[in-house]
Amino acid sequence: MFEQLSGSAGNVLGFKIGEDVTAEDVRNIGGIMSETIASFGKVRLLIEIEGFRHMEPEALLEKLRFAKDHGREIERMAVVSNRVWIKSWVKIGGLFIHREVEHFDRSEREAAWKWLRT
Repeated sequence: MFEQLSGSAGNVLGFKIGEDVTAEDVRNIGGIMSETIASFGKVRLLIEIEGFRHMEPEALLEKLRFAKDHGREIERMAVVSNRVWIKSWVKIGGLFIHREVEHFDRSEREAAWKWLRT
């Protein structure tokens, strides 16, 4: 499950990721990002992870395809979560998008939005 966050504007997009992520979720997020990239050339992305437990194998493949095709168009990415293991995954994810990637604690959500907009 995902929802687009209300702080999204222009080339800055935010999504909250819930417990289970499906391939359809990844395709929908990818579609929104593709439209933004088409309009602005680059996108800055906030991903808020809340209770993430499971990603369908097909969803992971969709995510990797999108990263391969559009990773260079992601200018900055902020990941907001309270999960320690996600911090490590953020570093690995940065290898795929070749741009700035930062992890923020959930209490730092506003700082994450600010970082994306500067």
